[in-house]
Amino acid sequence: MTAGQRVRSLALAAAAGLVACGGGDFATAPTAPTATPAAGPPGTEVEPLAAAAAGAGKLVGAAVQASYLGQADYAAVFGRHFSYVTAEWEMKWLPVQRQPGAFDFSGGDRIVAFAEARGMRVKGHALVWHGSTPDWVNTLTAPELRIALEDHIRTVVGHWRGRVHAWDVVNEALADDREATGDGLRRTTFYETLGPGYLAEAFRLARRADPEALLIYNDYGAEGRGRKSDRVYELVMGLREQGVPIDGVGLQMHIDSSGSPTAADVAWNMRRLAELGLVVNISEMDVRTASQPGDTATRSERQKQVYKAIVGACVAEPRCDAVTLWGFTDKFSWIDKQFGADDPLVFDESYRAKPAFFGMLEAFQRR
Repeated sequence: MTAGQRVRSLALAAAAGLVACGGGDFATAPTAPTATPAAGPPGTEVEPLAAAAAGAGKLVGAAVQASYLGQADYAAVFGRHFSYVTAEWEMKWLPVQRQPGAFDFSGGDRIVAFAEARGMRVKGHALVWHGSTPDWVNTLTAPELRIALEDHIRTVVGHWRGRVHAWDVVNEALADDREATGDGLRRTTFYETLGPGYLAEAFRLARRADPEALLIYNDYGAEGRGRKSDRVYELVMGLREQGVPIDGVGLQMHIDSSGSPTAADVAWNMRRLAELGLVVNISEMDVRTASQPGDTATRSERQKQVYKAIVGACVAEPRCDAVTLWGFTDKFSWIDKQFGADDPLVFDESYRAKPAFFGMLEAFQRR
């Protein structure tokens, strides 16, 4: 997602009930003030998350941007702790094919090369998403758009065939209620021009382009119980019943520590998706803390417990294959930039491990 689109998505999702009140599976925040915690240990010195995740049979990932990989601290901490990498921007339609037929794979190639040199797997994000569609796509007739969609997916997936472990094929196709069509889909160029069948066609094209890659539907606001998660379930169940080659669902998990979906509800949702024969992954996790009552230590402890509980739900579900953070350091978090003083990730701006890091570590280690 782009920063602007993510902000709008979170605002709409919150209004629609994205963040469930309660959080009964998390530790209760202390009521008495506590001291501000000391800075955590350097990220290059703490136990690697990747090793702990591997011990639990999971991948642990983060979204990155190619330009950051040239920074020594960023590359060192990322390379030490993660086994899975998502291109935050560089594999979307707009940066890859800004003009018709003119493909630019340079940013994605740099991320893939970085990952391959360190034995990481790569997740491609995202082939079809209204938020990164070039303007020229919006001008096409139905026959032209169908040709463009086929050409884009065939060329992009084909370029990285055998090197990308999974693709977010369609991203955020379900609407918030006020934007919904009769079938609940978002009114995008793809929907308005091609109809609802564009989802199935995108997955079929991706399968033909790389038969070995996992093909994922990715969305926000569908992590626990609720109307949006029911709609995601119905959508992917319908695709499976049509014989569409969809392999899994990504649950974005942009959540707030003061009102998160419970781990029990997340686990229940994962289980019903798994029963459809799908894999599940936590695809874009970050945990905001600014609205959490209390001082810094209180907010940090609450954030730790949320990370631990949600990652623990994935660890306990055999068909949850990965947990991916949307970034890993507060220095480059989209939330921190858009909302001001908020620190939603597991390493601080100096790449020191926060309590949230240890919450994830403990979850992977089943402690």
